[in-house]
Amino acid sequence: MDQLIYSFEIALKHLCRVSAIHQILFLIIIGAFFSFKDWKTYLLILLALCSGSLVGLSLAIFKAVSLTKTTIHLLAIICLVIVSLNAIFSNRISTLHYNIFVLIGIMQGFILSLHYKAALGTSVKFMAYLGYNLGSSTGFLIVSFLSLLICTLMLTFFKTDKHKISLVLAGLGLGVALMMYF
Repeated sequence: MDQLIYSFEIALKHLCRVSAIHQILFLIIIGAFFSFKDWKTYLLILLALCSGSLVGLSLAIFKAVSLTKTTIHLLAIICLVIVSLNAIFSNRISTLHYNIFVLIGIMQGFILSLHYKAALGTSVKFMAYLGYNLGSSTGFLIVSFLSLLICTLMLTFFKTDKHKISLVLAGLGLGVALMMYF
């Protein structure tokens, strides 16, 4: 049980720290795309993202797919670019978006596997693996929910346009992706 709680805390702290800017920005863009009235769609997107992350992390941890660190770094850039472009050009969520977010979740799972291996080692312990998955899913939910809350408050109090907020954050996401590449 201690291993479960420990790995949960490691994953949650990893996703909520400022130095993980590409993952935080990725989740902020997702949260800013929605408002509270779209809560069902928002939760379905997060479910697609978390389930994809579980698959990607499992593939990496159980060594079913082996990717180099530079390939995983490239996947992080691709995730940020896809989510940013989605926020720029899309106004509605369709079935295709759910599939895209599952694929993005798989890429995020590979990205998380780097931290998992660094923090918990390469040997797989079920409780550590389970705790890390729960912690990362909770981190996804917390960061994107806070973004959703802040975006909804800005829309309510400042009477701003949701698409303009999405454009600003998407531009920031593309800028960070370019900086990560170079």
